[in-house]
Amino acid sequence: MFTIRNIFFLKAIVLLLSICVTPSYSKGKIYGESKTLSKEYIKYENCRLRKTEINIKDGVKDGYKCIFKRQSKGKDVTVFQPSPICQKSFKCKTEIQ
Repeated sequence: MFTIRNIFFLKAIVLLLSICVTPSYSKGKIYGESKTLSKEYIKYENCRLRKTEINIKDGVKDGYKCIFKRQSKGKDVTVFQPSPICQKSFKCKTEIQ
């Protein structure tokens, strides 16, 4: 039924599969300083257009103010520009509270 040759091949296949499939449970080690762990990332949030106002300076029209509301609670973001057309939303830096 089973010859020595068949048993040898069966054991070889089982051995190869067990070596290839076994997961590694050891921790990864970083030698030296890690570039990604030591780097501080800047976090952004969505700021959406709340309203557009005329900016008046010394009684003279001096462009427009685009006032954006933050996604989280915090101060509004104001952008000054010469045109009354403001973008609907953009990514702004999160405030540290």
